[in-house]
Amino acid sequence: MEISFRCPECQTGNRVQSTCAESSCEACGRHLPMVLSERILHHNQVDVCPRCEKTDFYVQRDFNGKIGLGIAVLFALVGLVFVALDRPVYFYACLGAAAIIDLLLYLSLPEITICYSCKTAFRGARKNPAHEPFDLHTADMYDNRAKG
Repeated sequence: MEISFRCPECQTGNRVQSTCAESSCEACGRHLPMVLSERILHHNQVDVCPRCEKTDFYVQRDFNGKIGLGIAVLFALVGLVFVALDRPVYFYACLGAAAIIDLLLYLSLPEITICYSCKTAFRGARKNPAHEPFDLHTADMYDNRAKG
């Protein structure tokens, strides 16, 4: 499993394998220890975050949301051009094409597990049945604790 996280010092993204109990930031060189649970080491399943040691996680598709937003905006703009040209059928075709692309991406991309607290992402892990899709209430609780 691959573990992706940001350095608390310089906010640079780092990636390590789940077999590494410690690493250092690629940019600033800060020592970044990790506490790997038995489940992560031996079963390839996330139960405790090795960065913050919290147990609240969510799962989502491994896709950059900014790219998804860009695709939606592009199809909406093209659709608006067809509205201006008085071609409503093409407008709806643009919306349908965007929806089909979204569905195909959803079906083809793998799921990743993400820690609510520190946003560490786990790729290639076996799914833990206790982890559910993103919950706004849980995320708000962690954001409020951080602001504290």
